[in-house]
Amino acid sequence: MSANASLLVEMLWRLKRGADQGQCPGVQFIHLNNLLRDVEYREDILSRIEAGGSDELKALVKEIREADNGEPLMAKPRSQRYEPREKQPRSPRSRGFKTAAWAFPVVTAAAVIVGFTAFENKTVRIGQDIVADTTWEAGKTYVLEKTIYVEHGASLTIENGVTIQGERGSALIVTRDSKLFSRGSADSPVIFTSAQNEGQRKRGDWGGVALLGKAPVNQPNAAIEGVPEGDARGQFGGTDRQDSCGVMQFTRIEFAGFEVYKDNELNGLTLAGCGQNTIIENVQVHRALDDGIEMFGGQVDLKNIVITGAGDDGLDWDWGWTGRVQFAVIQHHPDDGDNGFEGDNNGDDHNARPRSEPTFYNVTMVGGGLSAKKHRGMVVREGSGGHFHNMIIDSYGIEAIDLRDEVSALIGAGTLEFSGNIVASTGNLGQSADEQGDTNDDYGFDEKAWIRSSQNNNNFRVESAMLAAARNVSSPNFQPIMTSRQMQAVAPPQSEFFDESAIYQGAINPIADKSWLEGWTAFPES
Repeated sequence: MSANASLLVEMLWRLKRGADQGQCPGVQFIHLNNLLRDVEYREDILSRIEAGGSDELKALVKEIREADNGEPLMAKPRSQRYEPREKQPRSPRSRGFKTAAWAFPVVTAAAVIVGFTAFENKTVRIGQDIVADTTWEAGKTYVLEKTIYVEHGASLTIENGVTIQGERGSALIVTRDSKLFSRGSADSPVIFTSAQNEGQRKRGDWGGVALLGKAPVNQPNAAIEGVPEGDARGQFGGTDRQDSCGVMQFTRIEFAGFEVYKDNELNGLTLAGCGQNTIIENVQVHRALDDGIEMFGGQVDLKNIVITGAGDDGLDWDWGWTGRVQFAVIQHHPDDGDNGFEGDNNGDDHNARPRSEPTFYNVTMVGGGLSAKKHRGMVVREGSGGHFHNMIIDSYGIEAIDLRDEVSALIGAGTLEFSGNIVASTGNLGQSADEQGDTNDDYGFDEKAWIRSSQNNNNFRVESAMLAAARNVSSPNFQPIMTSRQMQAVAPPQSEFFDESAIYQGAINPIADKSWLEGWTAFPES
């Protein structure tokens, strides 16, 4: 390989790196091997960077054109072994690269290409479904080109620090015979985000993550939205209450939930038929177009959950979910969103079994107050039960809780409880709006009397129970201003899941020096 060709390869490599770092907004990704061997592809990339790249990249394009003779720099197959012919001096420009590929003389075009690929291959495009055990490695970025299915019993392992970018129309769906292991750490989380450049990202840029399992649901032939009707890969549910869909720890999902078709959006995170051996801990869903997290049946538990800026509901459940939640923060943004919780059993059969009956302790819910888009704390309907304790519901412009359909029997049976909670700075002091005539959707049940009864021990405040920064959308602080002595909380149940020492209301310990959100959460506006 001539010195001129070697220099050209190096310049093309630098061009790719600059584009990958955002120096040309119109070019999101450059495939290096295609750049080297496909002359038409190379010319297209050069022209696009000339039109919209940074001054630095435009100057580099000029150098490339001067060195380029318009011929491909062909690479041999990667399985090919490359033996050096004879030692030659290294190109002066190569001395700056501290990698084994440049510790030896450049002798053939193929060797140079393989060396560059080994050095720079930090971005991997994913365009094929995953059908065998696969690991996405730390230090790399993976780009989802379309909806990617993990199927045929495969496990996808994502190491800490990996970034996954979703292009328009993409999503990650783990079918019910497969598993996802997304294990980040507090200082190096796994991040699912938009493939758009920072500053241009928005809700619904890509689809989100869905985990499907074999735990019981109360909907026959259950299948998630967003998968073509009749495609078995979207089906979920079974008889295994202990089923595991895998593990998500210290994982952040951003700008997800695109509309598949009218009124049918994917959520940031969908957990469908996932059983109790599924681990969902330290997970944030930020600026989803639809719901932050939605459960369809199953018995999956959630701990240390953050949902910020969802376009619809923060946490939604349907079809018989019976999981447990402790330490959850839900923040609504003033421009969008609906309910903090939206809980359903089954719209076709309100008494379908298993009945939705989740249990919540230590939840902080922050609405937008009297913002242009007002929010409601909770809607529970269509036969859903639920146990709601040690919660703070703050700054909701409509009301704290709205019960719908037949609820008296559920409350009488102990299937629906709302006690030991703080309702602050919320419409009508947390009393549900009067329901008369056509607006009476709970068969005359007196919600106001129920949530304010002495036996439920709920605390109502005119002023906020949170710092003003709790409503800050880019740098929030969810520490309550109330002390633990002012709170009338109860101890969570004794179990391996619950932290029994959390005898306070809200998700954040009022006397802790630091919050469990620190290090791995983020709140970008775009």
